[in-house]
Amino acid sequence: MNDPGRDRQSTVAERIQLHFDSLTGAEKRAARALTTDYPVTGMDTVQRFAERASVSPATIVRFVKSLGFDSFREFQESLRTELKERQESVLTQATSTNPHEANTGATGALEESKRVFLEGIEKTLGSVPSGEYIRTVEWLADTKRRIVTAGGTFSGLLAEHLAAQLSLFRGNVLVSPQSALHRASLVLDSRAKNDVWVLFDFRRYQSSTELLAQEVDQRGARLVLVTDRWLSPIASIADVVLIASVDAPGPSDSLVPGLALVEAIAEQVSERIGEQGIAKLEQLDPMRVRLEFGSGAG
Repeated sequence: MNDPGRDRQSTVAERIQLHFDSLTGAEKRAARALTTDYPVTGMDTVQRFAERASVSPATIVRFVKSLGFDSFREFQESLRTELKERQESVLTQATSTNPHEANTGATGALEESKRVFLEGIEKTLGSVPSGEYIRTVEWLADTKRRIVTAGGTFSGLLAEHLAAQLSLFRGNVLVSPQSALHRASLVLDSRAKNDVWVLFDFRRYQSSTELLAQEVDQRGARLVLVTDRWLSPIASIADVVLIASVDAPGPSDSLVPGLALVEAIAEQVSERIGEQGIAKLEQLDPMRVRLEFGSGAG
């Protein structure tokens, strides 16, 4: 059973992810329509929202209530709040921090970090739609596909970590370089529908990542997006959207829950690949040791 209190603290996008598996077919169409042009579609009238989703106005009302809102007006108020949060800069977050709340001493600060990070991990892993998660794992475990990961200034760390973890058990895994020239070459070498691109894009969404997503999408590759609760613009074209909590005790958004999601996906992929992955690791690891420490290592 879903926690109503948790819903009240979540964005509309997070609520969709949390409730998606229990929505009716028509409500899922409403959810996809909203995600495709988030949050603009939700800011329109019920009638126009319904037209975009090809459902009835009554379905939109039921959809909003399925997400835990008492009314369409409350639903739109939540979206307006999100718009403000979405546009906050790191400087805005830093200067809005209450110094009296922050000044809790080293021990208190550590406990607060522990609480926030653990809650973020639980929120992230506890609300991933099972269908989206399974689809992602199946695509990444398909060794006939080429996997490419990409991210921004900070989220690029998650892209690199996912690629490293997958490379232990399967081949043909690449990290997209930051160079526009090298990225263009990588996209042109794409084998279209055989490629799966996993993109990481969080608040202060980078236009370079969005442009990359558009190029990849035009060539028919599968696109998995890992983003935050305000949804990267890439969500409008992604095949799968996974939301990671970015709550942090300080002014910067956190990558900790996102890293937990990456680890969970990688573990499931390795299990799905099975003995073939173990055989790859048995050859890979001794070579890695030789290259890192020299022929005499071990």
